[in-house]
Amino acid sequence: MKTPAFWYKPSPDLLAYALSPLACFYQWADRHNKQQTYPKQASIPVLCVGNITAGGSGKTPVALALFKLLQDNNLSVSPAFLTRGYKSHVIGPEYVGTPHSPDIWGDEALLLAEHGPTIVARSRYDGAQLGSDTGRDIVLLDDGLQHYGLKKDLSFCVVDGAHGLGNGRPLPAGPLRVTLADALPNIDAFILIGDVTHPSCAAILSSGKPVFRASVRPTNLDELPRNIPYLAFCGIGLPQKFKTTLNQNGFHLVEFEAFADHHTYSTDDLLSLVNTALKRDARLITTEKDFARLPDFPKKSMIDVLKIELVWEDAPALSAYIKEALRK
Repeated sequence: MKTPAFWYKPSPDLLAYALSPLACFYQWADRHNKQQTYPKQASIPVLCVGNITAGGSGKTPVALALFKLLQDNNLSVSPAFLTRGYKSHVIGPEYVGTPHSPDIWGDEALLLAEHGPTIVARSRYDGAQLGSDTGRDIVLLDDGLQHYGLKKDLSFCVVDGAHGLGNGRPLPAGPLRVTLADALPNIDAFILIGDVTHPSCAAILSSGKPVFRASVRPTNLDELPRNIPYLAFCGIGLPQKFKTTLNQNGFHLVEFEAFADHHTYSTDDLLSLVNTALKRDARLITTEKDFARLPDFPKKSMIDVLKIELVWEDAPALSAYIKEALRK
């Protein structure tokens, strides 16, 4: 579904209050799940990257940046990503292989696999054990904060500074998968991305947990023309972030179309986008994650991709923190 705008208001509105009974049930279900689950200890360290909001925080770029940081600072010789593989048809555990289809592996798993060995497993414990059995010395668990069946050695919670924790309410009254109070015992440190403008970030900064700052920047601007009109589209948790990035980097947008998070693009969707772009004498542009979900079709060459990377504000401090945490 598309992210409701009322989720990210500074405080709950009438609709949020109306949905509060459902939010209470959602909160109870998460607590019950946690109480009934006994985490297993894997044979190798597990570094978890997750969020407590329903998508859009930037955890995938964080996972990729942490993977690189582990290698660049000799914190890991042979790391691997570990993911459930959202919308995949793989039970696993198994490494992402061919064919590289999002219908099989899911878009996030394919994106991770472009940067390093990636294990897809419904049972994250079994996935971590596969990593151990195949010579990995650490697994980087993507989107694992609400998975309670695998013990984590270090857990990061990723938060977008412009959206924070939204109105502070659990789903569906707000964006929270779990309240901050319930999540804090399972969080070792926060990673704040971008300018911290949402008032809910104050609770994070005063939580007593370490906070590491980062920003996202495009990496392929030199490859993309900015003197032509573009029709931009995406299906991510917070589509406005993509639109803002394009505007800030001088792209001329004649139209912007947002789909639901993890939208499965049909040929009809793409033909409609292409026809609209042709009428506006425009090219199409989307995110890496969206491009991974696109089926092959005749006009796919009309679609450009904006690539991004995460940049740490203080990489040495983060590296030292991880090194110390993994020693314990």
